[in-house]
Amino acid sequence: MRARNPLYVMAKPPPEVQAQIVALPRNDSGRGPELLHVTLASLFDLHYAQPQWLGQVIAALDTLQAPAFPLEFDRIENRKAVTLRTRAPLAEARAFQAALVRHLLTHKAPMMLGTTPEPHVTINYHGDRLNAQKMPVIGWIVDEILLVESVVGKTEHRLHGRWRLIT
Repeated sequence: MRARNPLYVMAKPPPEVQAQIVALPRNDSGRGPELLHVTLASLFDLHYAQPQWLGQVIAALDTLQAPAFPLEFDRIENRKAVTLRTRAPLAEARAFQAALVRHLLTHKAPMMLGTTPEPHVTINYHGDRLNAQKMPVIGWIVDEILLVESVVGKTEHRLHGRWRLIT
């Protein structure tokens, strides 16, 4: 089955960081800055999900108590897409992802995919065949997470909720 409406927990950069990313020459200028994000967890495809699943995830996230954490990227890499990455371990972000999965499982929220990808920001989904390069650090403190449905093929994010992290 091809994904149609995957549901993610994301962190989106604040406007000043979006502006830094948009200014990068390898960024796809055809995508709006509001679509820039870091996927923290992939949950399931809403198109194929049971009707109650979204509400179960929202209820679980309503009880999440987790600390804010930093994200910093210092490299541009071309894999299948052009992404902002770092070789740093991003220990606090990875700890948040692990705690998020534990929390969702404890609260019996459905997670058919349940993946926690290595934190990165995709800036061009088409790739550019250029080599990896260092760049000045771009980062922010993630103090809010979003529950977002990605509408495949429409370049659209539908927000289903936002939760503040402890600062």
